[in-house]
Amino acid sequence: MDLNSVMVAVPTYNERENISELCRRLSETMPNSDILIIDDNSPDGTAEEVNRISGTIPNVRLLVRQTKCGIGSAHKAAFREAHRSGANILVTLDADLTHNPEDIPRLIVALQDADVVVGSRFASGGGLQDWVLVRRVITHLGHFATRVLLQVPFDATGAMRAYRLGVLTNKISVMPISDGYPFLYQSLTWFIRNGASVAEIPIILSSRTYGSSKMKFRDIYLGIIGLFWFAIWHRTLFHREDQL
Repeated sequence: MDLNSVMVAVPTYNERENISELCRRLSETMPNSDILIIDDNSPDGTAEEVNRISGTIPNVRLLVRQTKCGIGSAHKAAFREAHRSGANILVTLDADLTHNPEDIPRLIVALQDADVVVGSRFASGGGLQDWVLVRRVITHLGHFATRVLLQVPFDATGAMRAYRLGVLTNKISVMPISDGYPFLYQSLTWFIRNGASVAEIPIILSSRTYGSSKMKFRDIYLGIIGLFWFAIWHRTLFHREDQL
């Protein structure tokens, strides 16, 4: 596998306080990779900070979208941009410094035996560091729900992943899935059901250092409702296909 053909994509919205350190650490860890920041026109000036950074870190580039389109939409855009650039590996992670950029090489090594590698908070050796109790409970409940309702044994709600492109790029383009947070568990379910091999590595997810979480109570509520509907739709769709 050509490790020099990697794109690292980071969706951002109001992450000015974190983006400079993140880009520096990404460039130090992956100096030969294309680092793509996908910003949804952050009012705090995240895009302006990325433009400043790109003057000193040449492998950082910026894609600005004019409205807040959602994290799922940003991940779909990352697939398209990786395909256009000729990358054969796409790595995604959050911009809030909860994900450790130094874990990326382990994700890529694990891609030698899988199509998708998930950075898992729940695998042996992984975990949540310095998280408040309520967020720990919500995260564990989400993991439990995706395991039971979708029968996905991996960390389906985490955004730190590595993808072997090619056939996955074609699959993502026809996915009937969300542009929001549900994209994470929906896409992994879709990949698995369509024959992609998935592996996971343990990661430690630290608490956010600067800024505030974009996940609000409304997002959690809608995410729960959406999970139930997706589980029903998913089982109905593939039950029909299995009968054909």
